[in-house]
Amino acid sequence: TMSHYVPVLDTPEMQRVRENQRNFSTIQYKESLGQGTAIPDLPEVKRVRETQKNISLRHYKEGVGQGTSVSETPEMERVKRNQQNISMVLHGFTFYMLSVYCKLMFQFSLKKF
Repeated sequence: TMSHYVPVLDTPEMQRVRENQRNFSTIQYKESLGQGTAIPDLPEVKRVRETQKNISLRHYKEGVGQGTSVSETPEMERVKRNQQNISMVLHGFTFYMLSVYCKLMFQFSLKKF
């Protein structure tokens, strides 16, 4: 005949015991592992690592391919000229403001004495 199973209630005490057993098991597992020992990089390991890095870089560069040059269109030349002009104006304005500031400071310093 078949056995009949009787369900056991999951009481708070049973939950606490189960959690304690799980924690104890984890602690024992971690203690059995112990501490790792650091191994210095041997020259051969360093050489292999460097070779792998170089191979990886070469594969990456091969995958990228060559770029294509773009000839300058009249529109691109116009934009570059405009940027240069704006830059010159800004630098000129900055120089002008700096010279005005220096003159004012000089005049102010003369009035102090």
